This record gives sequence, C-alpha cells and structure tokens, in this order.
Amino acid sequence: MKTGVISDIHEDVVRLEESLKLLEKLGVDEVICLGDIVGYSVPFYGYLATRDANRCLTLVQQCCSEVVIGNHDLFAIRKVPSAAAGFNYPANWYQLDFSQRKALAEGRIFLYEDHELPSLLNDNSLSYLHSLPETIVKPFRTHNVLLSHYALPDLTGSCTFEVNHHHDLAAHFTLMNERHCRHGLSGNDHIPGMKIFTPERVVQTGFERYELGTGLTWITGPTVSKGTMANGIMIYDSDEMTLSAIALGTPLHQIPSSI
Repeated sequence: MKTGVISDIHEDVVRLEESLKLLEKLGVDEVICLGDIVGYSVPFYGYLATRDANRCLTLVQQCCSEVVIGNHDLFAIRKVPSAAAGFNYPANWYQLDFSQRKALAEGRIFLYEDHELPSLLNDNSLSYLHSLPETIVKPFRTHNVLLSHYALPDLTGSCTFEVNHHHDLAAHFTLMNERHCRHGLSGNDHIPGMKIFTPERVVQTGFERYELGTGLTWITGPTVSKGTMANGIMIYDSDEMTLSAIALGTPLHQIPSSI
C-alpha cells in the first residue's frame, strides 16, 4: 500500500494543490497530513498574496485519511499542547499578554505573534482544527505506524528544542513500542529530504528512496510550503518498507536582507 505524506503546509494553497495532484499522478492509495496546515510566518515564507488557510483546511479535510495537529495549528485555535518538554503552561496562558508569556517561556517554547499573521479562520476551519488529535496509530497489514507532528517530549513541535541525536528520541521510541508501532512519521523540521532516526543512529538523506527495514525508526520529512528550505512530499510503501522523499522543486524564498 502506498501512502502519500504531506506536512507543514502553512497556508500555501498553491503548493498544496500541486502536491495533491502529484500524489494522485503517482498512484498513492491515500494521503495523510502531519500537521501545521496553517501558520504564515513573516518573513520566512514567500506567498503572502496567495495564502489561504481556510482553503488549505478544506482540501486536507477532503483529501486526507488521517491528520494530526501541529504547533502552528494549536496556536491558531489558542490551544496548548498536552506536553512540551516539561514546560508547564499556566491555565490562563492565552489570557496573558505577549510580554508576560515571553518572560515565562524563557526561550523554551515558540510564541508566534512576533512573526506570524492571523490565520483568519472561519467556523468550519476552527471546528476542524479543534477535532484533530496530537497522535494517530495507523494500522497497516503487517504493522502500525505512529503519526505525529514531532516527537516526545514535544509531540506537536511547540518547543524551540530540535531533535538532532538518536538519544533525544528515547521517550518517543518508548511511546512507539507501547503502541506497537514499527515506524513513526513526522514533519516540523522542514528537512530538505528526510532525517531518519533509529535507536542507534541518524541518517540524513536528500530527495530519494530509503529502505526502512523492520526495525524501530522515526522519520521527519520536508515541508510542502514555499520557504527557505527545499520543499517536497513523501510516499510511504508499507509493503516494501520504503519511504521516498520527492522534491516539488519550488524556488527557495529569500529572507529580505533588511530583516
């Protein structure tokens, strides 16, 4: 079974439509989305005139069989994550002003308002985002796969800490074992290709096909959106145990030199 994987759309409806058409052309059986459907960060993206959060959410709702929530999605609905690497959100977090939250955050979690435009969501979009889970255990014929925007102890990508070493994933690998998942798929890091973690090593690839095997493996992949990193999609083949990253080839966005 071939599953198309998209992530980190960030309101880029042009690249989302391109991705869905490409996956259909490549003959996938279904498409899953790994979060951050909304969230347009200035100056890191280059499609201000075409951004459309509501259209992106409608397409994801119509075209994707499984969808998890990401950190920017959570911010859009002012909802705190279940866990954020030990950071304890006050119950009144979004009643505090920005300066108060910045002082409490101490650089450990993202705050968004200093660089992100409001997503201008309609009622259906708000309701849909509120319905999305942080994790999904997706069953295939011979095994399960854990879907999440990022990895424990930061399942939604709400923290500034970045997973770089296989030791950083001890808690996530434990979760995968508890849920009987052989592979884990995530986004968040906007990798120009894929970054593949096992309990013993880390491998970074470009836009290519990678044989996963049957061992415990967590992968973070590319962004759909036009940003500062090369964008793309993935195809997970549950029968052949392979994952392919496919480039969309969108020209990179250049951050203005005045920033």
